[in-house]
Amino acid sequence: MLKPTHTTLLLFLLVCLSWHTISGQHTWQEAFKVLGIAWNRDGTLNRTVQIPMVDPTPYEDSKPTPIALSQDIYLSPYNKAYIRLYIPLNPPKNKKLPLIIYLHGGDFVLFSASTVIFHNFCNDIASQFPAVVASVEYRLARRTASRCLRRCPQRHLLG
Repeated sequence: MLKPTHTTLLLFLLVCLSWHTISGQHTWQEAFKVLGIAWNRDGTLNRTVQIPMVDPTPYEDSKPTPIALSQDIYLSPYNKAYIRLYIPLNPPKNKKLPLIIYLHGGDFVLFSASTVIFHNFCNDIASQFPAVVASVEYRLARRTASRCLRRCPQRHLLG
């Protein structure tokens, strides 16, 4: 029988594989609509989806009681890059913990390391394995259209 952590990882892989299958059957205009991205006539993009974010939980006395502790470590204030580190609340004594480096989803266009779903996922991984999890907050793609989209043959469809 699979442990809950294995089930979670298996489900994650199945979702990724099914998304790859689905994504090949649709246009980028449909993808923009689903993702809440608006294409402007000047070639810029607006992200219209408001995604819930969550603060790190660096202390045990946080409400509700956390299953792992987390803290943001800033790498570059210029582009707001940071790593959110998660450690299990009760790590095993006298044992080194493995380090898991996690890159959140969103195709470098949406989401953040502080997005609720990714924060909760890293909390679960840190507490169930147990392990130290480093969730990387990277710079998202620019709000201007890529060169490929500006030169694509269907550009006249953009309006």
